[in-house]
Amino acid sequence: MASTPLSDVQRANLTILLLIRDAGRDDPGAACCKFGLDLAQLRTINELSPEAILTVVTDMGNEALFCPRHDLCSLLTLPARVSAIVASARPRIAAPAAQGSLI
Repeated sequence: MASTPLSDVQRANLTILLLIRDAGRDDPGAACCKFGLDLAQLRTINELSPEAILTVVTDMGNEALFCPRHDLCSLLTLPARVSAIVASARPRIAAPAAQGSLI
């Protein structure tokens, strides 16, 4: 069976889904806090088989499932010792869609 390599976005989606799944199996509450998910989202991810996760990732194509925070630029420019504190104090809101989006 021939396989097609995953794109950068697909690899990122796969990696994050697997990290969330593994973290959720160890400690669901901590995983929800770490990844900014609610329990229903975590359960949905945890219920996916490895094959289903791979299917989701490949069928999504280059659509990122996990987008950067709206305050990413400011967090990256803060001193390293301060950025985690500031990030934890701000709400996790996804960045707005890019201008000129096809959707």
